[in-house]
Amino acid sequence: MTIEAGGQRISDIGTRFDILADARTMRVAVAEGRISIAPRDGGDAIPLPAGRQLLVDRVTHRGATSAVSPGTVGSWRQGRLVYEAVPLSLVASDLSRYAGVPVRVGADVADRPFSGVLIVGDGSGLVGEVAQFMDLRTVHQGGAVLLRAGAR
Repeated sequence: MTIEAGGQRISDIGTRFDILADARTMRVAVAEGRISIAPRDGGDAIPLPAGRQLLVDRVTHRGATSAVSPGTVGSWRQGRLVYEAVPLSLVASDLSRYAGVPVRVGADVADRPFSGVLIVGDGSGLVGEVAQFMDLRTVHQGGAVLLRAGAR
């Protein structure tokens, strides 16, 4: 199986993995097995084994791998969102999905890494929890919530 996401081609080689992407960043994390990731335009493939994640900046096309706990990959299936040094812009994409309101981040905090576990529940408290954890303020703009630097 091959999936195209975030300008990359991801080939499943009998594994369990998770993809999270927004307009700027893509994260692929592997729980078991191994995947191969290659740019859609034909660049070199990067093998990614279990316990590793790849973060790719979709603007610069640069990426970096790091460790990830295999047990946390795909944790959304159990009602938990688990992040290990994931850019806040990607967390905001998940928050939008679960909170029922578009969540954006200011440029001043978009790349700030977030690590933590969020319990989804009905999704209504997720934005406030992240804002509190990261000392951010929430600004309501035209039906969306913007996360900015500085306490609420």
